[in-house]
Amino acid sequence: MGSRRPPAGDNASSDSSASRDSPSSSSDDESSKRKRKLAKAAAKAAAATTKRRRSADSASPAPVPGAAAGKRPAAGAAGSAADANETRGGAAGSASAAGAGQAAAPAAPTAAADPLAAKRAKADALMAKLTAKLEATSNPAKRLALQDKMLKLLPKCTPQPTPPAKPKAAAGPTVSHGLGAGFQFKLARTPKAAFAPPPAALQGPEELARRRQRQQRFAGSGAAEEDDEADAVLTAAGGVGTSAALEKEYLRLTSLPRAADVRPPHVLAAALKLVKSKWLSAPDYHSASEQLKAIRQDLTVQHVRDGLAVDAYETAGRLALEADDLAEFRRCHAVLRQLYAELGGANAAEFEAYGLLYTQANAAARNTLSLELSRVPPHLLGHPFVRHAMEVCAAARSGNYARFVSLYDGAPRMSPYIMDRLLGRMRLLALNSSVAAFRPMPLPLSYLAEQMGLEGEEEAAELAEQHGAVVDRAAGVLDTRTSSTRPLGPPRPPGEGAAG
Repeated sequence: MGSRRPPAGDNASSDSSASRDSPSSSSDDESSKRKRKLAKAAAKAAAATTKRRRSADSASPAPVPGAAAGKRPAAGAAGSAADANETRGGAAGSASAAGAGQAAAPAAPTAAADPLAAKRAKADALMAKLTAKLEATSNPAKRLALQDKMLKLLPKCTPQPTPPAKPKAAAGPTVSHGLGAGFQFKLARTPKAAFAPPPAALQGPEELARRRQRQQRFAGSGAAEEDDEADAVLTAAGGVGTSAALEKEYLRLTSLPRAADVRPPHVLAAALKLVKSKWLSAPDYHSASEQLKAIRQDLTVQHVRDGLAVDAYETAGRLALEADDLAEFRRCHAVLRQLYAELGGANAAEFEAYGLLYTQANAAARNTLSLELSRVPPHLLGHPFVRHAMEVCAAARSGNYARFVSLYDGAPRMSPYIMDRLLGRMRLLALNSSVAAFRPMPLPLSYLAEQMGLEGEEEAAELAEQHGAVVDRAAGVLDTRTSSTRPLGPPRPPGEGAAG
């Protein structure tokens, strides 16, 4: 009968028999290695069990039904047995792990010590030292360095437990946030009394009166829309107004327009004729501009885009040029371009020429002349008005004052109103060029008046003296020798002498 292998559970007997039967030292080494592995596995199992018990204690699980009061559930023991079985993979391994675990049980708490707690305790101690140093020093540089260190160390400190919710108390002068175990930040709140009151201008009687007027205006318009059926909104009335007033105050729309406040197209045509007749009899740009804005607003809200709209915008643009209101002209010109593209118009070339001259006269838009020229329709580039505007721009850019003056004398329609903005600069250029060309000979005032586009010698003398030149009125000449030694510039303010 063959020899039987001793049971795996009898750990001591198997080890002793193995040591007796093995003639060499290799079997002893294998036995000692197996023992060390078993001891390590038992220590790991004990550490895992200890961690699970600690987590169970901190989480405070609900008591297991049927378990005795005051006793822990057997989950930890079952878990340790399962871990041991997994480590050894059999009944013999679990028994060996249990035997070795009993020997290594006293060392389990030391192996399971949490290294994070030690690091946090060390950080708390260092934070306390830094806090003491911060309170003891008054050097701003050192305090700043200590605060920087404390901010970097703060995430490593032990977080304070969240206190239970308390009833909300009155706000104190300070509030503290506990972020570390020995250190607290305190943020001081500024009392409301420290804030400066609003300026007296915003609380004066005039400001309060204006606020009441705004409230009454909006409240009144809303009440009228709700209570008066005749004041229905324009869209509900078919998009056509019902007002018959020829004159109307211009106000920006703050709500949907009402039909009773909007004039239909036939009334707007009569209102436009009234504005033109008043301008011819007694020009008043402020009143005319306000009426034209009201007419354009009524046309816009009714979506009227026909010959009447073109006539209204052309009239507003011409009046703006005559009053030197180039900003208003530019707004009208932008809408006219759209209307000309949709409907066409007999005066399209005229206003395209005005647009080119405006671009050259406006210093801010002077560099966009090529862009403005590209917007002119190709079939209008050969029109006399557009060609004249292009020649004016070329003369102004090249400094050809003689050509500019001749173009100014033959400017069509309202082009001189825009060219007036360029005329002063071109006349100054003519004066400087003439003085440089005739020096040291005297310059006849008649020739200077012709070069500067003036009507007579008296105007030439006055303008030359305003620019700083020396004029001999008795001889009717300009002293180029003396004038060349002086800087010739824009006209001087009234009251200063010609010789300065």
